[in-house]
Amino acid sequence: MKLTVEQVTHQYKNFLALKNINFEFTPGIYGLLGPNGAGKSTFMRILVDVLAPTSGMINYEGRNISILKSQYRDILGYLPQDFNGYPHFTAYQFLLYVANLKGLSKSLAKQRVDELLQLVGLIESKDKKLKGFSGGMKRRIGIAQALLNDPHILILDEPTAGLDPSERIRLRGILSKMAKNKIIILSTHIVSDIESVADQVLLLRKGELIEHATPAHFLDKMEGQVWTVTLQEQKALSLMDTFIISNVHQQGTSIELRIVATQKPHLDAINVPPKLEDIYVYHFGNPHQAISN
Repeated sequence: MKLTVEQVTHQYKNFLALKNINFEFTPGIYGLLGPNGAGKSTFMRILVDVLAPTSGMINYEGRNISILKSQYRDILGYLPQDFNGYPHFTAYQFLLYVANLKGLSKSLAKQRVDELLQLVGLIESKDKKLKGFSGGMKRRIGIAQALLNDPHILILDEPTAGLDPSERIRLRGILSKMAKNKIIILSTHIVSDIESVADQVLLLRKGELIEHATPAHFLDKMEGQVWTVTLQEQKALSLMDTFIISNVHQQGTSIELRIVATQKPHLDAINVPPKLEDIYVYHFGNPHQAISN
């Protein structure tokens, strides 16, 4: 099974959102990383054929998805970033409705709805209206609706938004079990989720695919380039002006810095194993850098 992206470019008036993207997806989990405005959601909308690229094409098994149309949608599951559902439907009613839209028989629809409500941990809330759901519960319903037709290709835009840590772990487990025979593409701002579950990571910056590799490959490349050091505030602030900082932690009157640098940034700095968050900051910076207590 192959989903091939060939020279995909997309332009909104004077803004070039995607620039000549080329990639081939085969079964496995792919994590899409990039800052806001990098083109991630545009890319996903093109992959699910709700947005046509300005140029280039997406092929599924060698056939253009814009020609396949309903045949492609039949094997596709999609969770958009702004998913809300219908507030006056119960969880059960909503999933049955979506199952009907996807062409499932009544008996299969009921079976799949029960299975998926159990899978996402909402079986006890199946008769509750979506308007009373928390953000995390709505996200889980969104994941369930994307899985109703047992899709070959699953595309999830910010699937972990609003989920608590235990729910995120549950989702990672669900995706890992499915990855053997599905193409799963997810975008999230929670870098640790991608580090835990992705087989491949794609880095998108200003509409360009700048690099792709396994998480292990990225981490190997960064080996020996991540440091921690604890300093008095004034000295710490001086280093923050000089180096790439992936984390800042206030410790009383001192500040612990996590620094990405090819050379030892301070006499007292200690080399530590890299994380995918360090790679993210190295490539994209940390515009929201703040001191945590």
